[in-house]
Amino acid sequence: MTEENQNEQVADENSQVAEDSPSAHVADLNKESAGFAFGNDAVTKYPDHVRAALDYAAANRYAYGPRFRNAEINWNVVSVEPMSNNIARVRVEFVPASGFRGDPGIEYMDVDAGGAVLARRQISIPKENSPVMLMGITAFSVVLAVVLISLMTVFKPESGDPLYVRGRTLWIRAEEPKGQDYIVYNGADSEGTIQTWAMKPVDEVLNELVYVKVTLINQTSGTVNLVIDEKAATLLDGDLKTYLPVNTITTAYAAESTLQYNVPGFIPMWGSLKLNEGQQVVGMMVFEMPKGSSFTEIRWIASDSASIKYQ
Repeated sequence: MTEENQNEQVADENSQVAEDSPSAHVADLNKESAGFAFGNDAVTKYPDHVRAALDYAAANRYAYGPRFRNAEINWNVVSVEPMSNNIARVRVEFVPASGFRGDPGIEYMDVDAGGAVLARRQISIPKENSPVMLMGITAFSVVLAVVLISLMTVFKPESGDPLYVRGRTLWIRAEEPKGQDYIVYNGADSEGTIQTWAMKPVDEVLNELVYVKVTLINQTSGTVNLVIDEKAATLLDGDLKTYLPVNTITTAYAAESTLQYNVPGFIPMWGSLKLNEGQQVVGMMVFEMPKGSSFTEIRWIASDSASIKYQ
């Protein structure tokens, strides 16, 4: 073998070793992973794939289920992962456009170079934060820091107060209703941490939320079992149209604090409890009514019957 042929053989062997070595595979993997992009960088690097994925998601909302398929959705590109044959996996988050506080839903779509979506998989749906502490309703408690106070030392009926009436077993006081576009208040979450919660009307354009501070007092009966729900009371407007209470448990969602709609000392009144003799419970009942409504009276129904007139 000549010296020239021997050198060519050594070069070929070295080349083959380099191709088979682990470092060569690592280099290939690094080259492939270099195309992985996140957020705005992913949108910039893979605009066609991202556009196709978002257009497909917007046009095919059936996958979001009955709760979200008709809602206005916002999408956020999380990442794009390049695959073989010019296919890219576009991963996105999606949430309702308004009134939502919680964890976004996540899905991904595999999109080819021509913009066709080859596969779609939904990993999770949006999960709204709920004031879980408010949901811990038992037979002996109302929601969130219900105030039970001995009337023997604290409460004295105010003579001549038109907002203070007596039913068959309860004394009831309902303050003047107050309306605003949203209700924001502070309360505990599932871990007992105080944070901000909010409620909004179903029809945000035409309606507002009206809250009434209600005090229920048991002065005469041994024990009164109360169920405070959609049938506990009715609020009548100026045309004597009747409105039922809003469920302050299911409608509350985590929100940012805002002074404009904050209701200091707001305590949702909802659930069931036993009110012993000489005790009272205080909380807010909420109604959804047309903006600018006037109020004629509130009628208490739960475990008793009484009317408090405002006009």
